[in-house]
Amino acid sequence: MLYPEKNQVINLENINQQTITVSATSFTPQGRKSVTETICRELPLSIYVNGNETATVLCSPADIEDLVFGILCSEGMVENIEDITAIEVDTASSSAWVKTARECKPRPWSKPLIATGGGKGSLFKPLKPEAAQAALAVSTSQIISLMSTFLNASQVYSATRGIHSAAVANPANILIRRDDIGRHNALDKVFGSCLRSGIDPQNHMVIISGRISSEMLLKVAARRSPVLLTKAVPTDLGISLARELGITLARCSRDSVVTVYCHDWRITN
Repeated sequence: MLYPEKNQVINLENINQQTITVSATSFTPQGRKSVTETICRELPLSIYVNGNETATVLCSPADIEDLVFGILCSEGMVENIEDITAIEVDTASSSAWVKTARECKPRPWSKPLIATGGGKGSLFKPLKPEAAQAALAVSTSQIISLMSTFLNASQVYSATRGIHSAAVANPANILIRRDDIGRHNALDKVFGSCLRSGIDPQNHMVIISGRISSEMLLKVAARRSPVLLTKAVPTDLGISLARELGITLARCSRDSVVTVYCHDWRITN
């Protein structure tokens, strides 16, 4: 089963932090009735670096430290785990306080961008990420198996249908997977976890549940991951950037068909 069943029974005990139950009214051909719905929670998280407010991001209230590490890494403010000397998450005030070993500023070649998902990203001018060089090989059967495991792993998605997921994997196994209401946040959480655990994304593939637009592709390119897999469709600019930056961009669709848009030499039958 590639995609999770819509009516499968979900154990909500492990996902209460990320979901909430609300009352609603359902209108059906049989009439009107009161129902309860499980929906995703949304947290406006303010990030302070060395006492200065750096960003406010709308996110899911889980894996906050991974998200902070990933955002600061994506923005070029930190490069390794040693750059951050302390981090404190205050859930009462929806804030994260970070201290760094050195003064940190965003990349000088980036500028603010309102992303296609409505969030704020970075647009690289000129394009700085180096091309991915790793000769990672993955078979279509491994891709289908990884995608099935990836899609069925999220209890929050199965309960709400309102969450995005991202993961870092080798051809055999998913190593890190994170959920968030924002696809950018989910990817930042994964890269933040990689930074904290010593996993180098340039030796592994990335899996994303959402659309591959240019800003998502650039996040992956900045970490030099050689293979990017999605269940959704990429944009033309996403494909163009993947081609230019040496990234194998592939989609595994609902019928288990693997479509590769560029650099298919890393994919085997």
